[in-house]
Amino acid sequence: MSRKDSPGGSRVERKKEGTKKKIINTAMNLFKQQGFDATTMEQIASEADIAKGTLYNYFPVKEAIIDEYIKRSSKEKNSERISRLAQLPDTRSRLVLAFSELIQGVQAQKEIFEKYLVYQMKNTISLQRREKADKSGIQLLAEEIIELGQKNAEIRKDLPVEAMVDFFVFAFIEVTKQFYKEPEEFKAHEVIGQCADLFMNGVMYESE
Repeated sequence: MSRKDSPGGSRVERKKEGTKKKIINTAMNLFKQQGFDATTMEQIASEADIAKGTLYNYFPVKEAIIDEYIKRSSKEKNSERISRLAQLPDTRSRLVLAFSELIQGVQAQKEIFEKYLVYQMKNTISLQRREKADKSGIQLLAEEIIELGQKNAEIRKDLPVEAMVDFFVFAFIEVTKQFYKEPEEFKAHEVIGQCADLFMNGVMYESE
């Protein structure tokens, strides 16, 4: 086996991944220290010790860096989270658990998630087809919940999965909107239950 074909990938791929991680870590530290809006792409490039053009080759906007950071964090948690979801009795209970854990992340990093969710909304309404590698942790989580629901004959199979994933994302965004509107008055259990019902009413089989 050549070094180029080693399990860790080619040297070029490892270098690219190293640069990407460096950008993400640098940007997230700056966002936490001085805020998202006060941080510029030029500053991120300078702190990461890379050319500005190199930064834009990896991430066209600051929101894309947050998107990648949350995507990686979510994927790390998804395996364990999906295992717990599979043990629940029905789709609605899985939705409630997923939304509850996701909103906890939003509450812990309020500014970061606000930028991320706006960026996600723009991508969700995009007409471009999403490849699996480009999907967010939330979208991958939605796919798993939908698949489990279809296996249990709770969720319809005649609807496009991508459309139901988008519906899941919008249902969760509605939860976050209620939090951002009135963070002190936010009733997580009540709002999450309403948005879970909204999703279920759109994708479940009609009772005879």
